[in-house]
Amino acid sequence: MVHPGQSRFDSGTTIDVHCHLATPKTKEPAAPHFRPVDEPYDYFMGSDSKQHNTVMFPTIVEALTSPAARLEHMDRMGVNVQGLATFVSEYYYWTPASLGADLARMQNDNLAQAVADHPARFVGLGATVPLQDVDLAIAELDRVVDELGFRGLQIGGTIAGHNLDEPRFRPFWAAVEAKEVPVILHPSGYPESQRFGDYFLTNCIGNPLETMVAATRMIFSGLFEEHPDLKLVLLHGGGYLPFYSSRADHTWKVRPETRVKIPDHSPSYYMKRLFYDTMVFQPLYLRHLIEIVGFDRVMIGTDFPFDMGEDDPVALVDSVEGLTEDQRVAIKGANAIGVFGL
Repeated sequence: MVHPGQSRFDSGTTIDVHCHLATPKTKEPAAPHFRPVDEPYDYFMGSDSKQHNTVMFPTIVEALTSPAARLEHMDRMGVNVQGLATFVSEYYYWTPASLGADLARMQNDNLAQAVADHPARFVGLGATVPLQDVDLAIAELDRVVDELGFRGLQIGGTIAGHNLDEPRFRPFWAAVEAKEVPVILHPSGYPESQRFGDYFLTNCIGNPLETMVAATRMIFSGLFEEHPDLKLVLLHGGGYLPFYSSRADHTWKVRPETRVKIPDHSPSYYMKRLFYDTMVFQPLYLRHLIEIVGFDRVMIGTDFPFDMGEDDPVALVDSVEGLTEDQRVAIKGANAIGVFGL
């Protein structure tokens, strides 16, 4: 038995906090309610990118849907444990609330079964909740944590056109804070991507931009002042958020309307209280992220099994200059153990 405060994983365990496991059986019940405009990632994507996806997707579908099929990939990548989260195309925030709750339960049960089947290799870090109805989302939060043993949630950057900083979601954030589990923010496209059809910009620019917009709004809204113990994990290295934080700080300094909800601290103060993955592809950028937010705020992430993911996450961390061995160990796994209470 693992006692409180004791991890079942060694501090040297390499843990990937950014992985997706799909639940294909959810697509059929959701289909009658689907409108292309509700999924901006695909809706704004150019025809050439859609065509390439018909070639690419079959190469990853087995790993995306089968827990056992990913074990060999994990070994090759040097990943001991994957933190499983839902597939972002299966948020289904556009379905009726009761159906959304059913679909969330199906996905979370699927992820929980994968963890039960391979407890040494998987943990549940990214349960999905039907945020189109906050009460139902909180009910599913309680179920996945209390009954299924999940250590976190994963949500999109916008919920059926609504921003995460809106008052309607404050009860959800309060419930998450009380539950003491992190929330992983993983976008599914940027809702205003009219210019992103060419060159796969829906992903190249759209996903990190959505992360930056969502997180910046949450900071300026005072969310993290109201809920100081809230743990938010930003994937893709936080998008563009930590790489131009000085502009947000300057805006806060010279524009009084930005200080209404956060009068005492600049935006970068809150950025340093969030958590980030290593998905920036370049040792120089990863070093910059670590310098901005601190090594203890960064965890390995790969976006497995997608082509836009990081295939050699351990080498990326090892390539960053100036880190101590203890800092590398922390980024590779020890931070995740602490953040998610593993």
